[in-house]
Amino acid sequence: MNTDNNMVETPKLPEEIHYYLWNRIATLELRPGVKLSELGLAEQFNCSRIPVREAVRRLNIEGALESQPQRGSFVSKINLDKVRKVRYLREVLETRVVLDAFDAGLLDPLVPLLRGMINDQKTMISFNEMEKLTEADTLFHDFFYHLQHKEFVQEHTGRYDIHYIRARRFALGVERSDDQKYDDSINIVSQHERIVDAIENHDRQTLEDELRHHFRNINHTLEKVSANEEFEALFKQ
Repeated sequence: MNTDNNMVETPKLPEEIHYYLWNRIATLELRPGVKLSELGLAEQFNCSRIPVREAVRRLNIEGALESQPQRGSFVSKINLDKVRKVRYLREVLETRVVLDAFDAGLLDPLVPLLRGMINDQKTMISFNEMEKLTEADTLFHDFFYHLQHKEFVQEHTGRYDIHYIRARRFALGVERSDDQKYDDSINIVSQHERIVDAIENHDRQTLEDELRHHFRNINHTLEKVSANEEFEALFKQ
């Protein structure tokens, strides 16, 4: 047990604890419904409970934790209603971002680069590098926001939403071991490929249709996953 004499606390400690917990929750290392131990965290970071409670307070505001009176703090379940709302915003906003870049003539010269990204994604699937695939999928989509300095839009498209971040891991097959895991991952990469095909063919309508289809994909995947006995306890309708 720590004593006040050997505790080392800095102004940045709540940030460090927050970052540590956020990443473990976002990657589902800390599963939805798991109870958090403030005492254990205080011992791990060699500090009092004060910076731990500050980090927990922020995570509650961000939706990563849920505190219950007399019971403690628990990792929040993945809120499917929140995911659906964020997904809708992403469909509307990111489709517009990509089409704006298309209309400005910015995408056609970048087709070889986008093809290279897709080939890398296929390689990751073949080598079962699912964590890398998650990062590559994010990079593929982030790319379009940087073309016309529209990064500010991302805060509304699930880029920082803890529920959507975790839901995407199921849509990409990262958290699953069933036979359909690779089918879902391959399907998403195939959708990326069709998006680039539409860009190369200068087919604006098909591009818009493929984008909307792609963003709606997560709805169908989560319907299956949340009904699965192995995962249903992780979700909140």
